Amino acid sequence: MPRTTKDEVTASTFAPERALARPTSRVGALWAELDAPITSRRVPGTVPIALAAVVVALLASAFLVPTGWSLAYSDAQSHLTIARRLLDTRSELGLTQLGTVWLPVQHLLLAPFVISVWAWQTGWGAALLGAGCLGVTAAGLYRAAARWGAGRATRLVTVAAVVFNPTMLYLTSTALTEPVLIASLAATLAGLANFATRGRVSSPGEVAIFAGLPAAFAVLSRYEGWALAVTGTVFVTVVAWRRTRNLGRTAASATGFLAAPVAAMLAWLSYNWVVFHNPLEFLYGEFSANAQQTEIVAAGATTKGSLAATFATLNLAVGASVGWALLVLAALGLVAALTVLRARNRLLFLLTSATSYLFLIVALYTGQAVIWNQAIGATYIWNNRFGMASILPAALLAGLAVEAVPHLANRFRGGQRWGRWATTIAAILTTLVLIGQAGWFLQAPAARSLVITEAAESMTRGADSRQAAAWLGANYDGGEILLDETTWSNAVLPQIGIPLRDFYLRANDQYFTEALADPTSHVKWVWASRDSSDLVTALAKTTSFQASYRQVFANDTIIIYTRIGG
Repeated sequence: MPRTTKDEVTASTFAPERALARPTSRVGALWAELDAPITSRRVPGTVPIALAAVVVALLASAFLVPTGWSLAYSDAQSHLTIARRLLDTRSELGLTQLGTVWLPVQHLLLAPFVISVWAWQTGWGAALLGAGCLGVTAAGLYRAAARWGAGRATRLVTVAAVVFNPTMLYLTSTALTEPVLIASLAATLAGLANFATRGRVSSPGEVAIFAGLPAAFAVLSRYEGWALAVTGTVFVTVVAWRRTRNLGRTAASATGFLAAPVAAMLAWLSYNWVVFHNPLEFLYGEFSANAQQTEIVAAGATTKGSLAATFATLNLAVGASVGWALLVLAALGLVAALTVLRARNRLLFLLTSATSYLFLIVALYTGQAVIWNQAIGATYIWNNRFGMASILPAALLAGLAVEAVPHLANRFRGGQRWGRWATTIAAILTTLVLIGQAGWFLQAPAARSLVITEAAESMTRGADSRQAAAWLGANYDGGEILLDETTWSNAVLPQIGIPLRDFYLRANDQYFTEALADPTSHVKWVWASRDSSDLVTALAKTTSFQASYRQVFANDTIIIYTRIGG
């Protein structure tokens, strides 16, 4: 029998300890990465931060999606429907299905996630996209903070401000446009921070890739992105001039940033021109936001012309989404930036991060946007989710509050060791405040987050529509369906769960018109709401229709008919 050597005994004895040491050393290495200085294009810790945010979002969605709350907003179901319509419709497939009501990026990104009818019907397709968006948002904020020289504590607090926000987590479970917009804004901010802080001045191509392209995504996700094209250009111009004092290089940098956003704007105008024969169809069309808001402004339910009402309404929307505790931390961070840190070179960056807030001030005051909440005496809550993008400057400022602590500690009690301890304590306390804020929100989410208040109101208001959708989905046995999806109560196509090619929808243009004129030759099923704006409702009241169809389902909002004889 061969003899066991001393080295073999030693190796076998310590093998379990070495196996245990490997994950421990990896965690230690990751922890060190989160505090590593930035010396190149790479920012250590970006991928783990992004993955952690994705996991948190998926866990939140695992709770929210099965409850149906991720489909509470009718807009969320409309976004899901438009995305699926690109690949599944009675009329011609393709980009013409995007329409003009909303900018296209949301639907283009969402389309691959709703190829599965199950993912479309349950809302999981949107939740997967939202989780990815939260990962991009967290990574963008982390990279921006790191680029400005923040240490581990500041970086993590900045990310925690977003990832621990219940309203943000709710929005990531939906198909609403906020997750994509905020991710695009955060990615742009990361690129702008890189431009402002790197050792050498970036080339125009680098500016275009790392800041311009994310800004183009923002441009095609929401109109706040168009404002970002302006504020981002101002930021790049000022920074480039300060660094080079060369007019040509400054102009080249600004052009590099602006090229992709301008191309995105021109692409959208061209799409409207080619498809709808009017480059401004998105602005003045029948279903445009402007058309809807003109009626609201005429009725007087608006902040138009009142700066006091504008600020009161917007600030309530921001506070009830971002969280009042985070706003207090952000205020402390702003004071710290102006006094302790004297980070005046960062102030323009922070102002750029608040582009959405600045845009909404103008839009609300001029009547181009509408938010309803208690600040203007509204009894119905609407569009308060617009305030969610202000979480970006709030998170960055909260991080600055922590960053200022070691500077204060060194002033009053010298020594780096004391400064490190003070920073750790401040970061822990700040994180506890953020967790406490989340707990406070979760005690009564429908009362304390206006975004979720609107979702709760929509769940109540849409109960009849959900009941009708469930009935049709369960009793459908083939045949075509006539439905006008432009009415609020009819925006439940994902919940019905029947492929869109089986519907005659208003989005199908002439097909819908033909079916409306001669339903018996086209459709077996007819869905009509009791809303007078529903084009199918008038049809259902005609004598010829009633002779050919019988009612098979009805509640206070929806009536479903089937053709007599099948």
